[in-house]
Amino acid sequence: MNHDRYDIIVIGAGPAGLIAAIESFVPSRKILILEKMPRPALKLRISGKGRCNITNAANINDFLSHFGKNGRFLRSAFHEFFTTDLLQYFEELGVQFKLERGGRYFPQSDDAMEIVDALLNKINHLHIPLLTNHEIIRLTISPSPPAPAAEFTVTIHQKSVGTNTPHRSVTLRAGKIVLATGGKSYPKTGSNGTGFTLASQLGHAITPLSPSLVPLVTGGDTAKKLQGLSLRNVNVSVWRHGKKIAEQFGEMIFTHFGVSGPVILSLSHKVVQCLDQKRQVSLSIDLKPALDHNMLDRRLLREIHNRRKQHVKALLQQLLPKTMIAVFLEKLNIAPEKPLSELRAEERKHLRMLLKEFRLDIIGYRSFDEAIITSGGVCVQEIHPQTMESKIVKGLFFAGEIIDIDADTGGFNLQAAFSTGWLAGRSL
Repeated sequence: MNHDRYDIIVIGAGPAGLIAAIESFVPSRKILILEKMPRPALKLRISGKGRCNITNAANINDFLSHFGKNGRFLRSAFHEFFTTDLLQYFEELGVQFKLERGGRYFPQSDDAMEIVDALLNKINHLHIPLLTNHEIIRLTISPSPPAPAAEFTVTIHQKSVGTNTPHRSVTLRAGKIVLATGGKSYPKTGSNGTGFTLASQLGHAITPLSPSLVPLVTGGDTAKKLQGLSLRNVNVSVWRHGKKIAEQFGEMIFTHFGVSGPVILSLSHKVVQCLDQKRQVSLSIDLKPALDHNMLDRRLLREIHNRRKQHVKALLQQLLPKTMIAVFLEKLNIAPEKPLSELRAEERKHLRMLLKEFRLDIIGYRSFDEAIITSGGVCVQEIHPQTMESKIVKGLFFAGEIIDIDADTGGFNLQAAFSTGWLAGRSL
């Protein structure tokens, strides 16, 4: 570390922090990136199951709707740097992309490391120092706001390589700060909530934090009996006190504790909100979404007529994955050897209802360790949306997941990280 005073210090070497550093660069500036983990962009490396779903083809209004009530905060950032800009940005760095189902963009290589390497190569090309194993423990400013010439003091622990043991404390000074530390999700990648503490030290309000895009815990033992079963092309809806509040079509999986998979993760934000408000919530799985109740009943009648000499189990084998048959028989309270010719109308109705409305009570959600992103963060009312600069502390900028913005799956969150990081860097 050749200088203890920098024009800009970027705290956090994830997607938002790296692009902010790149876009704030001019040759005369002293810029420093600090990262507490041994390697930068650890979470980006594993995003999209290692494939990196970088953005989505949705138009801007649709895109913003995925962020809920705080989506409007991102309009300025997206107006300046949106999907086409992001793809072109990385194409100029040598990355090619492909468009997949649901408007999702991935690198053609299916390798998130290509995105990481492109950013790090650019950082190296610009000779911006990036220090890993440096954890920020305190962030102060003097003189106190609203003095126009305030300077930041950053106190960090420099860790010994290969250990979490602090080697020594270092104090740095900076004219401006970018906080891009991520949230609290996947703490093993470095997102353990440190940024929220630093923002609080400078007077910012933090909206309540909760895991988002997170697996859900179900009551009873149904999920455990179906553990490992993946369902495709199902429609899953969320019900709160008998009213449907959200639904998604796609893929899900049963686990030893409950349910997960793309559809569940996308719906989890609504579910977590309900549970945090102590409201009863359940999921309803439509196993035959292509058929309405009348069409499904006609199919059941036809199957029963054609197989009237066979047993109930033979009918279920035509309708369900093998793993679900025993669970259905238990819920129907029907012996598997019962002849279909003896199946009563009310039993057929019960079967139809199970196929269209397979219910699971939700009793909880998994921890930040398993959440893809964090819901909550630095209050958007305290950040200028046109610049990402704090309204409270001049010279302090925010980018990425530390801000109270979160969306469902599909590339929306990474676009927000890159857009807010780009805008913060350009505003500097």
